[in-house]
Amino acid sequence: MRIFIFIFAFLLPLAANSLPSEKRKNGPLIQDALSPVQVSLQESSAVFYNNETSKAFLYGTVVSDDGLIMTKASEIEEVESYYVRVGTKKFRDPIVVARNDVWDVMMIKIVAQGLKPVDFSQAKDLPHGTWVVSNGATERRFRRPRAGIISANKREIPGGSPAVLGVGLKEQDGDLFIDNVTEDSGAALAGLKKGDKLLKVDGSDIRDRDDLITYLKEKSPGDKIKLVLTRGSEELNLEVELMARHKLYGKGATRNDQLSGGEAQQSARRTGFPMVLQHETMLNRNTVGGPVFTLNNQFVGMNIAAVNRVEAFAIPGQELSELLAELRKEP
Repeated sequence: MRIFIFIFAFLLPLAANSLPSEKRKNGPLIQDALSPVQVSLQESSAVFYNNETSKAFLYGTVVSDDGLIMTKASEIEEVESYYVRVGTKKFRDPIVVARNDVWDVMMIKIVAQGLKPVDFSQAKDLPHGTWVVSNGATERRFRRPRAGIISANKREIPGGSPAVLGVGLKEQDGDLFIDNVTEDSGAALAGLKKGDKLLKVDGSDIRDRDDLITYLKEKSPGDKIKLVLTRGSEELNLEVELMARHKLYGKGATRNDQLSGGEAQQSARRTGFPMVLQHETMLNRNTVGGPVFTLNNQFVGMNIAAVNRVEAFAIPGQELSELLAELRKEP
């Protein structure tokens, strides 16, 4: 009984001193304060919905008035079929027109006219502590803004997911054999089998595991390599598309990752970006891909990764503008 009274007495002041719901970060007072930016989010961000579940799973950034949208490639490719909503309008049958694996960006086209793209001319470096606003949760016709602050200088984020064949290897009597093949890997799709003896990779002799690993370090996910191998008495020539390691084998979670909600909350790809703008905003893997604005509606970048509970990365506006120009040149 004494313990109960003590706990009650301790918690009661905390409850009495907590903010009323209307003043909390998602309460109506805060949302009203962010309402001017909400208009920009409503007009210049797209929402992707899974056709199978009708649930929103990703945002996008509108970059042209005739329906070009940029978003996070590694998230959108996990969904087989989707539709897009911009503002209150729904758009069926979006098509992929280009992608860039270095930035993890995909460009989508919808049949539309008169959209309001983000203004790249506004993009500039922001000092630490600048308030920024991103998409939080979404209702079917309403984008709910979420505030954060710039917390670091623009910088490169090294790392990334290395390219892999998707096989286990075995060295025997001076030769290199395929010991196992990972399901759904590029190797499996190309037809490699356990017991195949590897002779050449892109025309060069390969005799041990280290040679192959060293060669693959220079490659990127999506690259294709040509293999010469023998299967019994038959010589085969196969082309294999390399895949990102995290897609096949996942990514080991740190203690901080686990506390941040793990894969259900964080972006699977959150390293290996040439340049990012870091801000402290509580996003998750389903709320990246959309634009970032300041409180006065200045466009500053596109969210590309939910890193942990409060940290997010955005591609700065200038770099996104240059990337858009490159993607538009692709056939």
